[in-house]
Amino acid sequence: MHLDSRDLRYFEVIAGLGHVRAAAEQLNLSQPAVSKCIARLEQNIGARLFEREGRGIRLTPVGEALLQQARRLNVINANALRDIQDFASGDAGTLRLGCGPVMSELFLPAVCVLLTRHMPGVKVTILVGMNYTLREKLQQGDIDAILGLVTPDDALFTTYPLLEDTVVVAASSRHPLFKKPDVSPEDVAQAHWVLPVREVASRLWLDTQFRHHKLPPPQAQIEVNATPLLLPMIAHSDMLCFISRHMLARQVQEPQLKELPIAALTMPRALGLTVVKDWRTPTVQRFTDLLHSTRLDAPLVTV
Repeated sequence: MHLDSRDLRYFEVIAGLGHVRAAAEQLNLSQPAVSKCIARLEQNIGARLFEREGRGIRLTPVGEALLQQARRLNVINANALRDIQDFASGDAGTLRLGCGPVMSELFLPAVCVLLTRHMPGVKVTILVGMNYTLREKLQQGDIDAILGLVTPDDALFTTYPLLEDTVVVAASSRHPLFKKPDVSPEDVAQAHWVLPVREVASRLWLDTQFRHHKLPPPQAQIEVNATPLLLPMIAHSDMLCFISRHMLARQVQEPQLKELPIAALTMPRALGLTVVKDWRTPTVQRFTDLLHSTRLDAPLVTV
């Protein structure tokens, strides 16, 4: 059985007016064309949709049931058409964007400028959080895309790497370890650390590296879900942290943190965009295309 979407739109008008001639006038059709619409629907469904009532018509029980479905389908069709029109014009739509801490510090203001310039009618909501939390929200449909750590070969998500990043051990520039010519994992095994919470990918990687060197995991004196917030405090202490090189480069006040060059504890990673595999709204697709056309190999200060 095939129900034509145009017939369903006409049917909703006919049912609302309860009169073939009035429906024909409103739809700018001839009365025979309206009658043929009714006949096609009845033939496809196999039951009468209207019965005579005085000079007009009224719905049968089957017609009432079809009207409920027709209204729902007409709304879906109208929304789908509007989404496509929004995609073409950029005049409307919503983008629910999750953003990890590093990307929020480095690129979120510039990304917002891109959106306001190139997608001016799109309403944007932004949730800054840890990547593991944002991925859960993306899977549940609570957000549309993530700017943050990208994990390749994921069964649920499609990722678009946009920026290379490196996570390194860092300490106050006055830390005694900088006096050593070569610093090893063993040298920092007993240090006190400010670290991300254990669910964060960089923390998991660091713990694994310590175990690989047959060392106990680093001792976190402070655990935090946004290490960059504590950089000034760490710089005034003897504690170590594990943080993006990009964030170290953004420090403006003294004392500053410096990278402790420990090759075995240097983590390369990619930052970029993550969306649900094989599904995205036109707004998300346009945002994806916009990021692809924008150079993100260095922090954006003008766009």
